[in-house]
Amino acid sequence: MLTHENLELTRTQPDGNGGVQFLYRVKNYGIAACSRPKEEIAQINWEVDVIKFKDANTLNFDVCHATELAANTLTFHNDKSLNEFLKKAFVYFDELNVLEGMMTK
Repeated sequence: MLTHENLELTRTQPDGNGGVQFLYRVKNYGIAACSRPKEEIAQINWEVDVIKFKDANTLNFDVCHATELAANTLTFHNDKSLNEFLKKAFVYFDELNVLEGMMTK
């Protein structure tokens, strides 16, 4: 089971191909984790993208491959490894948001 820390939304994958999507948010940044349906349970995995939200009031976002955290879509083969990544990502996003806040002042 995935962590509920910083979980903003759980929904059916919006691309219409089935599956479930979890959206995590730490201020301006977050993680979109998607698990698509597979024929065999052994093939189930999580496709994960770093995202940047367009504003503080909505869940509109763009995929963000410009961070040191991930330069492309990542794949995790179980919930445990994804939870470990999320824990590290949340710390990284806190630090990144502080740095960006310092640059705008």
